[in-house]
Amino acid sequence: MESLFDRDLDVIYEDPKPLDHYIREGLIQLHQEKRLCDTTIVAGGEQFPCHRMLLAAINPYFRAMFSNVFRESQDGEVLLQDMDPSIVQALLQYFYTEEISVVPEMAQDLFVAASRLQIITLLESCSRYLLDHLSLDNCLRLYELGYAHSDPALFQEAKSLVNLHFKRLSQEDQSFLDLNPSTLASIISLDSLAVSSELVVYRAVWRWVMAQSTIRFPFLGQLLSCVRLPLLTQEELRQVQCEMTRCKDLRLRWRRLNRQQRLQESGGLRRGMYTPCIVCVDLFNMEGPELKTKDFQVGCYDPQTETWEKLPLLKCLYCARCVAVGDKLYVAGGVHTDDTYSETLHEYSPLRGRWTQLPSMSVARASHGLLACHQKLFAVGGWCKYEHYLDTAESFDLAERFWAPVAPMPLALSHFASAVLKNKLYLVGGVTDSVGSWYASRKVLIYDVSSDLWSQVFLDNEIYWSGAVAMNNGIYVIGGYFRSRTRHHNERWPDSGNMHCTRKCFFLGEDGKMDKSVSVPKLPIELAGAAVVRWKHRIYVLGGENTYLYNNLEGENEEEYYNTVYYWEPGATKWIRCQERLPFTNWGLSGFGCTTMKIPKKPVLELFRKTSVALTAIEVVSP
Repeated sequence: MESLFDRDLDVIYEDPKPLDHYIREGLIQLHQEKRLCDTTIVAGGEQFPCHRMLLAAINPYFRAMFSNVFRESQDGEVLLQDMDPSIVQALLQYFYTEEISVVPEMAQDLFVAASRLQIITLLESCSRYLLDHLSLDNCLRLYELGYAHSDPALFQEAKSLVNLHFKRLSQEDQSFLDLNPSTLASIISLDSLAVSSELVVYRAVWRWVMAQSTIRFPFLGQLLSCVRLPLLTQEELRQVQCEMTRCKDLRLRWRRLNRQQRLQESGGLRRGMYTPCIVCVDLFNMEGPELKTKDFQVGCYDPQTETWEKLPLLKCLYCARCVAVGDKLYVAGGVHTDDTYSETLHEYSPLRGRWTQLPSMSVARASHGLLACHQKLFAVGGWCKYEHYLDTAESFDLAERFWAPVAPMPLALSHFASAVLKNKLYLVGGVTDSVGSWYASRKVLIYDVSSDLWSQVFLDNEIYWSGAVAMNNGIYVIGGYFRSRTRHHNERWPDSGNMHCTRKCFFLGEDGKMDKSVSVPKLPIELAGAAVVRWKHRIYVLGGENTYLYNNLEGENEEEYYNTVYYWEPGATKWIRCQERLPFTNWGLSGFGCTTMKIPKKPVLELFRKTSVALTAIEVVSP
């Protein structure tokens, strides 16, 4: 006969549920039955009975309300009259069940309510939802939400769209007319607006004010103070003046401004007033018997139109390095035509149209690295006379205008590729020496700007005179001379057949290690010493060389130089050759300085050519 004990063995017991399960289930049931409710939220004329203990336990807003001597803690009624009843219902469902359905028609109101009531988890969920559904149709509203509620992610993403499409939004979007004055002022104060004329900003303000002129006219003076009136051209000034003279309550203020005063009065140019260009320094024609007779040109290439323009000459030097910070170009070091090495630093301002010499480096350098990070320039490595390699590095503070030493490099190095990524400088490969022998490096040197420390990562191959570009959270390394198998580091460089020019390109992760999961197509030709720069989302390769062993009785090295221009966009299967070639040379060249920088557009440049009368303010006259 089966015993009671045997029958108990057949019973399958479930694990006991935790206590918080019963607490939550009990609260849900009490709320549904409206039992033991000791407070009521009132919104839009509707009442929502609930439990203050639950509200206070999970939310600091209600905890403070019920824990202090407020009216709500005395009479048990919480007024949220400016909140829609459907939002309150959704919030209470979230409090009791942890469940909420974020839909487009409620997302923005839920975000505001979660911010106001300090419901952090719900606020984060709403923020992610709004980011996922950010578009040109709602970017103004989401900019206003991110700005008002201090949500940096939402604010920055929305701002990017507003910056890019400000002209269209301000002229066509109805939600632009619904912006509050402080939000509008914050938008029109941005340097990053992609407007080519300040007239666009002026007309945006005028449209917003005239939409409700009686109410908004008092804000006109404040908003016009954010418009950079000195950047209006003479024709634009005539249009504004004609419009303003119809309004007797406005007064125009004029002043004669020179170049520096105009820049100071305006507060700087907008992003859309620049054209991003590729600038090449020390371009010279290598044909002819004497280097000393050549002109060293500075060329500006606009990839949008594939055209070249000359910039003012600097000095006759080669193997100099350059970098741009905003709309300023900096050139440091190089070799003069009399074979002396330079320690000078020069700055070029397109608005001024001339070069200015700044404090010099502590040592002369050529074929070095010149990089910009956090408003500082970093001159690293290179070589000096008698092929002396350098392991020193120094930084130049652009605000304070002085050089200061930084930590020495792990090894003396020149002819390396360099790039900046996330507060770090990356030096890839290069040439160095040991006990009189030359050899190519197979290391990536990484300098952390914040800690002033160097680290090293090994590559699979020895490589030098390649190019590098930081993009997509890594470093693209393009071309160069390299050895396909590792050799002992003191082997002489270059010896016959050991190093060869390559079409190879590869990708380094932030850790400096090669990431083979990122595919980069080979160059169309073998190239080294080319200028490799990033322009928008493209990588450009300009010029370059290929030195190879000439097969004759003397065994001489032969050099081939190129004046071609190629570009590649990540994701594409091949490089594209541009129609335009390097200017000022029919043969080709390599080893010149190259960078991308912002060049002011011609209408803007014309404003800064001479002193002229400019509109500096539009004042609202009190009745």
